[in-house]
Amino acid sequence: MVNLVVVGIDGSDNGARALRWAAELVAQTGGRLVVVHVFEPLAHLGELEPPIDFAAMEAAARRRLGEDWCAPCATLGVDYTTRVMEGEPADALIAAAGEEQADLIVVGSRGLSGVRKLFAGSTSTKLLHRTNRPVVVIPPPPETGETE
Repeated sequence: MVNLVVVGIDGSDNGARALRWAAELVAQTGGRLVVVHVFEPLAHLGELEPPIDFAAMEAAARRRLGEDWCAPCATLGVDYTTRVMEGEPADALIAAAGEEQADLIVVGSRGLSGVRKLFAGSTSTKLLHRTNRPVVVIPPPPETGETE
């Protein structure tokens, strides 16, 4: 039985797909969801102009997480909590899953290109190699016009 699911969300469309999938799962099982956003302020330095207010950036991330990104949880009426963590995303999700004693970790695949994936690795790939918990990776939707 899946009682507790940790889902990673990053504000991307596929992160939202992963959250909806996880919320629908716990709605069916009567479980609980822990929605984790890993705050990586240094990843956005090139997008910002000085002075950089990291506290304001984190507050904005917390607000988006609670007010916008978790809307599907509220719509489905699932029991959920949110967490904002810092660090490398896969390590933070594994830590959250351990602290919460999660039955499952859910993430969306960002579909990195071959070279970028080779050098940076993806969060989903790192999770699959670093945790002993089950991991569900929600793939991006098929491209328009693609047949299966």
